Amino acid sequence: SLLEPTNPYSATKAGAEMLVMAYGRSYDLPYLITRGNNVYGPHQFPEKAIPKFIMLAKRGLQIPLHGDGMATRSYMHVADVASAFDIILHHGEDRSVYNIGAQEERTIRSVAEDICKELNLNADDIVTYVKDRQFNDRRYFIDCSKLLALGLKQEKSWEDGLRETIAWYEKNGENDYWGNLSAALVAHPTGGHVTASPNVFEEIAGSTAEGKAEAAEEANRPVFFEPANPGAGSVDP
Repeated sequence: SLLEPTNPYSATKAGAEMLVMAYGRSYDLPYLITRGNNVYGPHQFPEKAIPKFIMLAKRGLQIPLHGDGMATRSYMHVADVASAFDIILHHGEDRSVYNIGAQEERTIRSVAEDICKELNLNADDIVTYVKDRQFNDRRYFIDCSKLLALGLKQEKSWEDGLRETIAWYEKNGENDYWGNLSAALVAHPTGGHVTASPNVFEEIAGSTAEGKAEAAEEANRPVFFEPANPGAGSVDP
């Protein structure tokens, strides 16, 4: 189908595809292109929605949802994504494009609710709503029939995958695996520049002297910078 990116981030992906295809045509090079939907699982950096929600909920902080929280996404566990790459690499047709994504759609609000349920928390108490991002895609569901025809079967259910992911972050989320996560755990930018209060950074950094020093330094600088009129908006959650 025709590529119509809605923001600069997705435009760079479309541009990369055109570059790869051009090399294939000009120099007769083999290639395979994959287009992935939302991926989740252990080890994911907490700027993404699922690990961010887990870590905020565990710390008793609010989970920020853009707009009304009813944008839909399709989340696929990283193990199934790795299987998809393997199948495409070994059985895919040269110079072809394959979509990789789960078959179920979920609202961002329902994702937050499922995480709270696993952590025995009431979502109504900790979910909050913030200004929506510019050009935040309401939905993007991709047709994976071409990949399924190669034999891919999604093995990890949402319930099992989420439970496994939460367990990993409960074990590893509070150590020095990533260092200071202050900037990663705030809501994605909505345009202009956003600052966070010192109290939020202190909560996230922890009680150590070093953590508080880092938090104080972070609190005095803007977390995100974007043009006043970026022309296109969101990065997928």
